[in-house]
Amino acid sequence: MSHIAVIGAGITGVTTAYALIEKGHTVTVFDRHRYAAMETSYANGGQLSASNAEVWNHWSTVLKGIGWLFRRDAPLSLNLTPSWHKYSWLAEFVGSIPHYRANTIATTRLAIAARQHLLGMAQKAGVSFDVEQRGILHIYHDAKGLDVATRANALLVEGGLSRDAVSADEIRHIEPALHGKYAGGFFTPSDFTGDIHNSPAA
Repeated sequence: MSHIAVIGAGITGVTTAYALIEKGHTVTVFDRHRYAAMETSYANGGQLSASNAEVWNHWSTVLKGIGWLFRRDAPLSLNLTPSWHKYSWLAEFVGSIPHYRANTIATTRLAIAARQHLLGMAQKAGVSFDVEQRGILHIYHDAKGLDVATRANALLVEGGLSRDAVSADEIRHIEPALHGKYAGGFFTPSDFTGDIHNSPAA
């Protein structure tokens, strides 16, 4: 039996530690914060969604990234200070663009399996985390965005994800609180959300 250290007590670190313990290992989880899940897992919206499995390795992402470089409100920022690690990573990112299709399909399959493993793990451990199994809805305001999403959706479906195209009327039926003009969207019934910071024993 080995003793394994896991760095980071977010959802990935905790579930990895649990799986290792099940295999008979002794595990110690380290985190620099006082409480678990205070960084990436804290800010991801609680989604457990295979519908977001499309990989970012695409020329459209590169073009968006260049456009965001000089925007203060950009959703993604990049410090241009030179470093070998940073620029070698960017080169690897661009080098993976030809594998966008295969990687998206593979990531979808992995995401579907991960969702099921997580639910099974929580049930076995007797942990409740405010699971809301009502699906996840993606909406698009214009035809261009919907067209891009439709092409990506074909790869998610090929990866085994059941996902429904929905009209503007269906969007409002699924979520009556939404008001506005929509070109359409996609609804994934099997996706769900949870709260990693609300996990009392069941």
